[in-house]
Amino acid sequence: MKFHSHIECGLQWVKILSFVMVFCWPGQILAQQAPLTPGDVVQLWLTVYPDNLERAANMTTLNFRQGIPRQDWIDGQGPILQGLKMKYGRGRILYEDIQGNEARVILRVPISSWMGSAVKDELYSLVKGEEGLWFIDRVDEYVPNNNQMR
Repeated sequence: MKFHSHIECGLQWVKILSFVMVFCWPGQILAQQAPLTPGDVVQLWLTVYPDNLERAANMTTLNFRQGIPRQDWIDGQGPILQGLKMKYGRGRILYEDIQGNEARVILRVPISSWMGSAVKDELYSLVKGEEGLWFIDRVDEYVPNNNQMR
């Protein structure tokens, strides 16, 4: 029967803590230093809107919600979007441009509703918040042939 001394137990804890610091901690530091790009935010948006309006509202500005407070926007949009049976498919980013605290992303995305399906190009305008996170400020339909918005 072998007994471990307090020193041996302490050394094992030091080894475990060293492993955690060397292999796990840098990943968290890098994750904190690499916030989502505007394109990443738009792609994430497609996974939450319109099914999770709570989370979607957190990704938008008051301007996007047309001045409507967060909860009022959620309460108002929910029944409308459920009635439309709106669904987004997997989108593809065609263009991304960042100029200081503003960004533009053009996304080609299949959209379906009870009225039918279509592939649309959408222009997302994003702004950077105080914490360095990007928020969707506006979405417009983008018409690539005329280089205009509707």
